[in-house]
Amino acid sequence: MTQRDHQPGDQDPPFRRAVLLTAILSIVATLVAGAALAVVLVRGSSQPAQADTTACRTVTWYAVPSASALPSGWAIASTRFLVDVLTTTLVGPTPSGATQGPTAFISVSCYGVDAELAFARDHDSAVGAGSTDVSVTQLGDETAAVTSPRLGSNTIFIRRGTLVADITAPTTLDLAVLQSVAVAVDGAMSQALSASPRPSSAGAGPGGSASPAALASIEPSPIPSAGPSPSPAPVSHLAPDLEALLPQAVDGAPMTSQSVAGTAALGSDATSTSLIASLAKLGKTPADLEIAEAHDATGGLPMRLFAFRVKGVAGTDLATAVVTSWLANTTDTPTRSSVTIAGHKLTKVSYTTGPADYVYGTTTVAFDIETTDEMLVPKVLALLK
Repeated sequence: MTQRDHQPGDQDPPFRRAVLLTAILSIVATLVAGAALAVVLVRGSSQPAQADTTACRTVTWYAVPSASALPSGWAIASTRFLVDVLTTTLVGPTPSGATQGPTAFISVSCYGVDAELAFARDHDSAVGAGSTDVSVTQLGDETAAVTSPRLGSNTIFIRRGTLVADITAPTTLDLAVLQSVAVAVDGAMSQALSASPRPSSAGAGPGGSASPAALASIEPSPIPSAGPSPSPAPVSHLAPDLEALLPQAVDGAPMTSQSVAGTAALGSDATSTSLIASLAKLGKTPADLEIAEAHDATGGLPMRLFAFRVKGVAGTDLATAVVTSWLANTTDTPTRSSVTIAGHKLTKVSYTTGPADYVYGTTTVAFDIETTDEMLVPKVLALLK
């Protein structure tokens, strides 16, 4: 994961800058998108909660773009079916002289009645992290797009009904091609919202899901329209004790947290590869890595907090591995320096634009404070457990 705003790496989904940032943001990719995680997703309903969850999941899982609708030479490389979230990685044709083709990462999430709010927060979160708006063709009910010079990526956001999609690719991919991918995604969301694929064993094994190709070719049958919009399940809390180490409030602003495993965050890009190699030297694998994240759900604080833990590994060693993985990102040429704030010796990782990261390790945990306002760092340090 080469990016922090749930952006793709060289191949599989990354999340904002490798590790974690893409991690979480792979969560996010995986569980919801960016700051939209802060949205309260579960709503009351006159129907059983299980029925709502199933309806949302059904709509989301069938929003796989049709292979025939993708730009020429593009194909689906991988697809994951998560709780009310669909993530898909696309690969384009390999240019002459290159070893691999361009990639695009897609996440489609179901937000029920909160879809408009989730769309707005997803976009605003990206802008708050240093991205700037770009003009693209309007799709769905709402469309926005941003470019991140620091991450070297473009992202198109689309809301159609209860679904919100993020389509991200490196800026080296022509924006017109990315828009063509977005058209395919919007078409898939439109079909998913208007019709539900009939059950089929094609492409699926016992207890498994049909392949993307099979799903894209299944004929639809009507989805019941009665009842309120479905709502998705809560975000991931794989390591609640790790989340508890992050402050519940900063400067009076409540913080929203989540946590995932490294297997959900690391891909095959340079930063992920670097971190995986560092873990291997420590006798560990991505499955041993736990990542917690916290942010201000209102977007008022220009900051995100991360905690990384690998049982049996010193937090200082893990902090070094995390920083080293970020420096493997040659797109934005980050720089590293040592700083002392509030009596703590930290490693600062700076970028040409956007927030900086302030990293330090304890006996068991590596902490990262990502912010554009260094005045917030001492306040957070006083609250970390």
